[in-house]
Amino acid sequence: MKKLFILAVLSAFFLSSCSDEDSDLSSSLVDQLDVDSEAALESNFEDVDVAVEAGMLTLDEGGRVERDIILDCAVVEKDLVNKIITIDYGDGCVGPGGRLRKGKIVIEYNERKLIPGAFRIVTLVDFSIDSVQIEGTRTITNISADLDDNPTFSIALVGGKLTWPDETFATRDADHTRAWIRANNPLEDETHVEGQADGLKRDGVRYEVVILERLIYRRACRAEGVFIPVSGIKQITSGDNVAIIDFGDGRCDNIVTITINGGESFEKELNHRGRR
Repeated sequence: MKKLFILAVLSAFFLSSCSDEDSDLSSSLVDQLDVDSEAALESNFEDVDVAVEAGMLTLDEGGRVERDIILDCAVVEKDLVNKIITIDYGDGCVGPGGRLRKGKIVIEYNERKLIPGAFRIVTLVDFSIDSVQIEGTRTITNISADLDDNPTFSIALVGGKLTWPDETFATRDADHTRAWIRANNPLEDETHVEGQADGLKRDGVRYEVVILERLIYRRACRAEGVFIPVSGIKQITSGDNVAIIDFGDGRCDNIVTITINGGESFEKELNHRGRR
């Protein structure tokens, strides 16, 4: 009996040690892949796009269209002759979801966004969200065949970069397609995103991202501090490591399921600010 007891204790200890080692390995690989920074890159540029859409809607204000709450603390200037809209958050103001935005978003456009072929070129000037500086030029083109209720856009990001307060940074170039699923209440809108991206992680190692199953963003979740997709699957490859990120079943939360190198899956709460 004593021998059996000792064997049982040793087995339990061994299994516990293996579990701890697996957990440590998974944590180490997540750190290497810098999954939080990838989430920050995605969510911050998505935030910029939401502000751009709101800025474009101000062209049709005329006293009849309610201004989007993402512009509540911004000054919007419209140069109708040169077709330039400037969204200026000044030295900083807190908007929906408690995000602190600073600086300017400059939009050059040719037509109203719902017209097929319409484009906007978005440039960021000293712009930051929650003390993370955001750079890059984003070109958004309406590729819909007609005046669809749910228009589709191609989005090209060139020279994307996030710089954190500790001066570490990550870069990004991307090509995405986005369908804008419109609701009667704009706060219930969704965006469905497909495509790929690549760049450098904060450690200087190159990464690639491919969306395997379209990512769905729900505007309503932003008020709850959820700026990542609520569903969809993407793959991050960096060096010899491959991570599959599953964003869930549509609930407003920051919980994802991660599978690395075909191993066991585990849950993680993402930090959309990408802070360590």
